[in-house]
Amino acid sequence: MNPLIPGFGWVSFASLCGGAFALPLRLRRRYEIENTMFVAFFFATLVIPLIVAHFLLPQWYQALADTPAKTILIVMAFGFAWGTGSVFLAHAVNSIGLSLAYAVIMGLNTTVGSVIPMLRPEKWNAIPSASKTFTFLGIVICVIGVAICGRAGLLREKSLPSASPDPAAKTNRSRFLLGLLSCLVAGFVCAGANLGYEWAEPIAANAAQLGADPRLATLSRWLTMYWGGYVAIVLVFGITLLRKKTYRNFTGPGASRDFLLALLMSALHFLGQIPYGVGAYYLGRLGTTVGWAVYISAVIVIANLLGFITGEWKSAPKSSRNTLYLGLLVLIASMSCLAYANSKL
Repeated sequence: MNPLIPGFGWVSFASLCGGAFALPLRLRRRYEIENTMFVAFFFATLVIPLIVAHFLLPQWYQALADTPAKTILIVMAFGFAWGTGSVFLAHAVNSIGLSLAYAVIMGLNTTVGSVIPMLRPEKWNAIPSASKTFTFLGIVICVIGVAICGRAGLLREKSLPSASPDPAAKTNRSRFLLGLLSCLVAGFVCAGANLGYEWAEPIAANAAQLGADPRLATLSRWLTMYWGGYVAIVLVFGITLLRKKTYRNFTGPGASRDFLLALLMSALHFLGQIPYGVGAYYLGRLGTTVGWAVYISAVIVIANLLGFITGEWKSAPKSSRNTLYLGLLVLIASMSCLAYANSKL
């Protein structure tokens, strides 16, 4: 079987879950952001991965022990950056909506998360010129598509100054600008997820040498990165829970409903990253470059479709919707270009 088929198949499935990941934040009622994120990431980064690894990848514990401490610390540092970015992502989605937030954040994420792994000397020297050319072209097209999507969001916001993606409060200019600032920060540091996965390659290699299936060994590349990520979540949202005393929201009317939404968010997170790792394995040397760019582009498309379903564009002018459609088409074109780049390996 052509490895591109399972490669892009797994990446596509991951993007479907990744695009829906933040949806529970828009559906919560009793929980504040810190409640949902604290619970969701506890299960997504600790409970679920460790249970899965225990049954499917028992070699992980020894593989980690055989890995140099420096590598582990680097991976955890990237994880901490990603966890910090997730904090800003949550606030951005709450401030300016799922569609616009994902478009801006994931565009920056694509550039940082895709280019850096490709530039590592051990990979760069082994990549054919044609693959390099079409990969960079695909990333440029992706960024253009993201910029168009961002423009669509700005047109929507400009025409609806009193509209608010958050039913609990009216959107004003300062809130909107703060949301955009959160997007910029999140876009850069959320790339730590893919960079942590890239730098954790020695852990997976150790697991494979111990007899693990190479596809399942990719799970080990996430686990250490998750530890660093959850440290950031605990520091920010744990302190917020105590400072605002919103830990009280964990009980009371509607708490069980929002708890289930947080669990759904954790499941979407797990299914939005682990299958991506399997897909990147099948895509080979450009797995964390082409795979990441395709993954992020598809996540943006899914997030925008969900934005339509949840009514974020219900009253938007036709010009903004048409601009968004154009942006999504450009993103699809970038995915095609990146797929072609990978076929040239």
